[in-house]
Amino acid sequence: MAAPPNEFAFDLAAALAAAERWSEREDHHETFEEASRNKQYSKVDTAERCAARTNRLLGRLRVNAPASAEVIGREFQESMGADFANSEVTPKMVSDALLERVIGMTRDFQFVEFLEMAVFVSKSVGRVETKLGGGRVSFGTGFMVSPRLLMTNHHVLTSADDAAKSTIEFDFQRDRRGKVMRSQKFQLDPTTFFLNDKKLDFALVAVSLGSSGRPLRDYGWCPLRKDPGKIITGEPINIIQHPKGELKQVVIRENRLLDAFDGADIFYHYEADTEPGSSGSPVFNDQWEVVALHHSGVPRRNKKGELLDIDGTVWREGGDPSRLDWVANEGVRISKLVEFISKASVSNAAKPLLKEFLEPKLPVESESDQASVISPDIPSSDTTNHKDLPMSDCVKPSSGCSVTMTVPLHITLSFGVPAAGTTSLVVGPTATPDEGLLEKVEPDPSDTDYERRPGYESDFLGLDVPFPKLTNASRPKAYVLDGEGGDDATLIKYHHYSVIFNRVRKLAFVAGVNYDPTAKVQHPRDKDGDKWFYDPRVTPEKELQAGEALYVGNPLDRGHLVRRADAGWGATKKEAKLANDDTFHFTNCSPQHEITNQGKVKEAPSGLKLWGKLEDHVASQGKTNKRNLCIFNGPVFRKSDVKYLGIQLPKEFWKVEVLGVSRTV
Repeated sequence: MAAPPNEFAFDLAAALAAAERWSEREDHHETFEEASRNKQYSKVDTAERCAARTNRLLGRLRVNAPASAEVIGREFQESMGADFANSEVTPKMVSDALLERVIGMTRDFQFVEFLEMAVFVSKSVGRVETKLGGGRVSFGTGFMVSPRLLMTNHHVLTSADDAAKSTIEFDFQRDRRGKVMRSQKFQLDPTTFFLNDKKLDFALVAVSLGSSGRPLRDYGWCPLRKDPGKIITGEPINIIQHPKGELKQVVIRENRLLDAFDGADIFYHYEADTEPGSSGSPVFNDQWEVVALHHSGVPRRNKKGELLDIDGTVWREGGDPSRLDWVANEGVRISKLVEFISKASVSNAAKPLLKEFLEPKLPVESESDQASVISPDIPSSDTTNHKDLPMSDCVKPSSGCSVTMTVPLHITLSFGVPAAGTTSLVVGPTATPDEGLLEKVEPDPSDTDYERRPGYESDFLGLDVPFPKLTNASRPKAYVLDGEGGDDATLIKYHHYSVIFNRVRKLAFVAGVNYDPTAKVQHPRDKDGDKWFYDPRVTPEKELQAGEALYVGNPLDRGHLVRRADAGWGATKKEAKLANDDTFHFTNCSPQHEITNQGKVKEAPSGLKLWGKLEDHVASQGKTNKRNLCIFNGPVFRKSDVKYLGIQLPKEFWKVEVLGVSRTV
């Protein structure tokens, strides 16, 4: 029997309303097409909006490209007044020539920071997943708008109950090498903050800080501003989204704002490729400021007002939304959203989060994102705290200076040629130790309570590969962790892998690992030999875990269930070492005869390839095909297994591997 289909956030009523608004603006569409060909911006938006946009862009040019601003000033000296450097463009001064000159400076050629800013803001965009029951889930898109608050559509989170059953998943995307990244989910927390509105089709909800991986602050946020001048009709727009709940994607620049409704409505219409599941995506201008909250496509209709399928036939209600013939897209204007939210009534406990949202500041990049590049060619003369600057106000330092940021580490970057005896980079209060000086095998010293170990991740391949579950007969034999409930109560988590432990046999039922054979760092085997240790969570440790005594004076090997090399990978040497060392817990150890385990002992029959060779073969599949793997291993427990030193020794073992999609480009 097939699994029930997942759903993608789609609001038919919103789509029908968008189609109606589109039909009412047919005259504008004809004007827009003619005006866009002739670059006559003033014909498709109001003089007030054009003036606000011009002033906003001129302000940026005066800071970032003063020579260009000066050239424009000389060209329009007469119309703009003698003191161009301090003058504001009024609606009466607006002309197509001025708009083309100012907007043209940001149209065809982009400074390279355009790409860097795109990557920076994209971190805060994630996939919203809501559990519907019966094994079904619904997907939408959302993005952080403050350190704790997430924004998406009302039709994605129609109630606080929906939010309580939802998560936001970040880093569900490919990296520059085409590799599916390890994503991270955070539970939504509507009890702390929840606000939504059907007409404006938005939901604003707190995100739980609890995490076993990267902290929430690492993903940043996109501050929302209600001030005018962020975009006018005809300019490019960019959307970051999870269409159909798939990996994060972007539509960029070859899309235009089609209709601003003269600033009189709460909506924008624009070109862009979107799908069901894109609901709740941020719509950006070319300066990567959020200008709208995407909420619906605009479906094409025939003369009878019926919605059309992509094949030209009539689309019937209840059909696949992805089959609709979309003519445009519709989003809710950010200025209208912020205005509404600023007047909302919230509980006293929620007011600090609302205040934080309404006083937007650009997030400071996390330590992992900061480049410690010292350039003597950057002149500067003043000290600036960049964490308090909005995106449009961030400026380059201009002569010998220091830039101080609170991360919470106190970091001072010194620009200009350093004086003799001084250093260019000072980091305190704690600097990262040289990874080459790390101790050999030991449990993670920074996580002695094991709370930050994420364990096996079922969505590691970009599809759901669940961890095996025990039968009703086996479940009573599993070790149950204190303070846990449900299936998690028996799942013992480590770096990159998890096990279910058999407290009766004193060995693991099953171990499952996420293996990335193309990770930047693969930790080598320690040349000084292995060191195994007990897991303090499984108590009494020496009574329940088969330990060192089992392997002394006999041909039994300490057989890794999760292979050291399969778990010992990471983006840094430190991450790879911690995962490598975690495999040396006795909970991940199962006794195997040395011939079985290694397959290369002298006594082994010629050409015999046993467990060790099988492991090598499995790993080679991932390396050769550039695929991530999920690998499960376990012993076969039989009542007839021979007992030795109080431990029944399994004679058989099993292995299952699941390969991800090839990443060969």
